[in-house]
Amino acid sequence: MSHLHFAHSLWQAQVRPEDVVIDATCGNGHDTLFLSGLVPAGKVFAFDIQEKAIQNTRELLKKHGREERVALFQKSHVELRGVPSPPRLIVYNLGYLPGGDKGVTTQTNTTLESVRVSLEILPKESALSITCYPGHSEGEREEKALVEFLATLPSHQWTIRYHQWVNRLKAPSLFWIVRS
Repeated sequence: MSHLHFAHSLWQAQVRPEDVVIDATCGNGHDTLFLSGLVPAGKVFAFDIQEKAIQNTRELLKKHGREERVALFQKSHVELRGVPSPPRLIVYNLGYLPGGDKGVTTQTNTTLESVRVSLEILPKESALSITCYPGHSEGEREEKALVEFLATLPSHQWTIRYHQWVNRLKAPSLFWIVRS
């Protein structure tokens, strides 16, 4: 099972059809599309700073007839506070836009700031999913900083799992964080 299939299985178990979910880094739209299928009576709020990512996501959603379930924002994932309803799930797929400029990546400082915002707005029994890509230098820094930061969260308030593929050097990893 790939890291994304594993993440999708966690999302499916977490989300109900009427929920609000956030894709904090929509990229080419594949996660946004998947999430929109989980919330036929809900809403997906998708963010990305790159115009190309928003365009790609919009085209993919239109192709599948799901554009009405998604609100797209060409904004940083730090700006999640504006979502009108508490989310049941917030998803991050860090790194760079596949097929885009590999020099444009999520950054450790803004990722940590955004995760702090996410933790503030998540109600009880909601979850945060973060996929990291340590195969490039900024991704490695992000993953390390997330491990250090998340280890400081109180265990009576948060359940945090960290999944790594130990026999694949620099393979993607997944954080699954649930508010108790």
